[in-house]
Amino acid sequence: MSTDLSPRESHPSEPFEVTKQLARELVRETGVDGVGVAVFATESTRDLVYASDGVAEELDETQFTLGEGPCLDAFRFDRPELHADMAGGEARARWPLFTAQVLGLGAASVYAYPLGGGGSPFGVLELYGSSPVSLAPSEEVKCRSYAHTIAHAVVSELAPVYALTSGSDVGVFRRGNVNIACGILAAYQRISTAEAMVRLRALVGEIFAEVGPIVDDVGLPHR
Repeated sequence: MSTDLSPRESHPSEPFEVTKQLARELVRETGVDGVGVAVFATESTRDLVYASDGVAEELDETQFTLGEGPCLDAFRFDRPELHADMAGGEARARWPLFTAQVLGLGAASVYAYPLGGGGSPFGVLELYGSSPVSLAPSEEVKCRSYAHTIAHAVVSELAPVYALTSGSDVGVFRRGNVNIACGILAAYQRISTAEAMVRLRALVGEIFAEVGPIVDDVGLPHR
C-alpha cells in the first residue's frame, strides 16, 4: 500500500473521505455498533477525524477529559485494548472513572487499536458495542486489518488544505491543528517534530503556490 504524501491533483469532496468510508465499512462488516478515529500529537493533544454517532464521540471526549480509558492506553502502550464487558472487574479496576461514565452512555463493550506506520502510534481506532459481546475471531482479524488500512488512509489524506486552515468550517483538528498534523507525520515517518513541520510547510507551499501566500493564514512559522 502506498504511503505517498505528495499533494494530489484534485481534492476529495470532504476531509478524510477515504478514512471515513473505511470506518463506516468496518461497522457494517463486524458486530460493533459505532466507531471513531482519533489522531494525536501527544496524550493530551488530539482530535477526532471521524465519529459514527454521538456515543462514539462521547466515548472519545470522556477519555480525553478524564485522562483514562482503553483508547488512551492503546495509544500510550501501542497495543490493542479489547474489552467485551466494561462492567467487568478488569475494566473497573483500570479505569474506574471512565467505566462509570461509559456504561451510562450505553457502551457495554469497547475496543481500541493503535494507528501507526511501524513506529510510534499517531492515533487510535475506537470501537464500541451496545451489548457486552466479544468480537468473533474473524471480526478481530478484520478490525486489525482495518486499523492498518485506516492508518495509511489518514496519512495519505493529511492535506494541509483541510487539516491546517483555521478558517475551515468542517472543524478538522479543532484542538491541536498544526501540532497534531506534525505529531502524525513525525510518528509515521520516524522523524522529529521540527522536520515534520518543515515537510508540512513544504506541502502547504506546493498546494497553494498558485493562489498566493498562505503561511500566515495557517499559522506555520516562516522560513
